[in-house]
Amino acid sequence: MMDDIQFGNANVQIRTYENKLLPQATYDRLLALSEPEEVYEILQETVYGDFITENDDARDFEQILIAEKKRTFDKIYNITPVRSIVDLSILKYDYQNLKLLVKAAYTKEDFTDFLQPIGTLDLTVLRNLVRLRKSDQVDPLMEQCIQEVFQYMEDYREVQAIDIIFDNYYWSHLLKISQSENDSRMQEAIKRQIDIFNISTTLRSYLMKQPAGFIHAVLQDGGNLSVDRLIDEIDHSLEDFFSYMDETPYRSLVKGVYEEMTQKKTLTQLSIRQDNFMMERLKEEKIVPFGPQAIVGFLFAKEIELKNLRMILIGKINKVPEEILRSRVRESYV
Repeated sequence: MMDDIQFGNANVQIRTYENKLLPQATYDRLLALSEPEEVYEILQETVYGDFITENDDARDFEQILIAEKKRTFDKIYNITPVRSIVDLSILKYDYQNLKLLVKAAYTKEDFTDFLQPIGTLDLTVLRNLVRLRKSDQVDPLMEQCIQEVFQYMEDYREVQAIDIIFDNYYWSHLLKISQSENDSRMQEAIKRQIDIFNISTTLRSYLMKQPAGFIHAVLQDGGNLSVDRLIDEIDHSLEDFFSYMDETPYRSLVKGVYEEMTQKKTLTQLSIRQDNFMMERLKEEKIVPFGPQAIVGFLFAKEIELKNLRMILIGKINKVPEEILRSRVRESYV
């Protein structure tokens, strides 16, 4: 079991970082603006100001968000006594980068601008893994993933299904990291993420009229909810699926989703509900003085903050009405 006391100093530092997260009042100011350039003026008063210069074009905002994201992860790696806590939050960027590198190798297109300078591994390591299909610098699961992806492309001469292979290995890798520290809280947090992914994927697959076989291929084992039960319920009827959800801890997650699906045939609010559901759970745990919860909560909160800013900036650039943007803002951590 992980020693909670070792997180004492790190958690004190995390509290100072939390104080620099954007509060709801700042989001209210941003939402009321008319032009994206005005967003920059307000952001210059925050930690993002370190990456904004006077002549920056608001349409080039992504480089600012990435710079702050990278700085955040670097800072937390420097203070955490257990590196795997941060790895759980950052591993997804390794797999996103690997997808792009593999597709670039197959299509001969250049996806360099879409690669993230963030991850548990340096981009050079990932490039070498894709080039050689083996590496002693990566987890065996990641090496196995790349070998299976290339074998699939050689067998079927296409890249459409490799996202499923990558996702399967990502979740397996995430579970492996959570189990490495023998900490029940870490393991439970990942199981909750898998459940939310499976619920969302099941509902999206239903809207797309995907067969049960496809749904089974993309759902992930390792959560608390049975994959077979999810498929059985949705295969029987949408009503049965939501009745089952009422019996689980995810009842509030899907509140109102049935009405949206049946009336509008959309799932616009589900991703927002997913983030808010996770945020509520992490806010409940952040008051614990020791242990890894404060680090996990802060990193998730930072990701949500970046997502909110991206959404607001894109909205202002495209003249999206304020009330629509306001309905899409995720819940603040502070």
